[in-house]
Amino acid sequence: MTAARTALVTGAARGIGRRIAVSLAKDGYAVAVVDTDFDGYREFAADDENTSVVDELESHGVPVIAVEASTADVDAMNELGARILDEWSALGALVCNAGGGSGAFDGNRASAIDLADLDDVLRRNLHGTIITVGAALPALRRATDPSIVTMGSITGVEAKPTGTYAHYGITKAAVMHYTRYLANDLAPEGIRVNCVAPGLIATGRAQHRLRERADSGADILSRIGSPDDVAEAVRFLVSPASAYMSGQILPLWRPTGADPR
Repeated sequence: MTAARTALVTGAARGIGRRIAVSLAKDGYAVAVVDTDFDGYREFAADDENTSVVDELESHGVPVIAVEASTADVDAMNELGARILDEWSALGALVCNAGGGSGAFDGNRASAIDLADLDDVLRRNLHGTIITVGAALPALRRATDPSIVTMGSITGVEAKPTGTYAHYGITKAAVMHYTRYLANDLAPEGIRVNCVAPGLIATGRAQHRLRERADSGADILSRIGSPDDVAEAVRFLVSPASAYMSGQILPLWRPTGADPR
């Protein structure tokens, strides 16, 4: 197996992570996927998600490793990293997609952040990313021109005008700055590290936000971003086409005058 054609994608059961994993499988990558529940796609299933991501990946005829675990579980992630190294010898691409927010989208104002919510998203967004990178590094170091992609957010680039959902934006900003530090740290080893920072993406989970904005009379983007848009950006960042990029934040939204958050 060619190390450049092996990938690990976290948070891959549905939505953005699933589209990333499938797009890489279509490119011929052997794909390892991690999620806390591979049946979780049923709750927010998209129209084309009528089976598990594992079944979909296997339908493309590529080797698949699937582990149900939290990326914040150090032992589980280290075990996965060792398994990838043992079975595939090296890892060409790591996509740290797992994470998310918690609480109401109009809650957690910057002046009144719920510390339990903050701890939760910090663990999932930042700790999970750091733990995943540490677990994957031995296999990444065995590859030629390996690439790491982290997942930021527009809310980590620009504060929401309402000052709400601050706990999520804070942790995504931390992930993006961690990306810059990691890129500098790993540059001498030839490991590239970049970040995708999407605006609002039309995943199943986000549909109720879109309905709320429509009901409130808010200006809706003429074209909401799709999980496939994010997957295409990731494909670019793990490919030789981005060989001269590292430590960069790739924004993924289209300015239209509407708030894309």
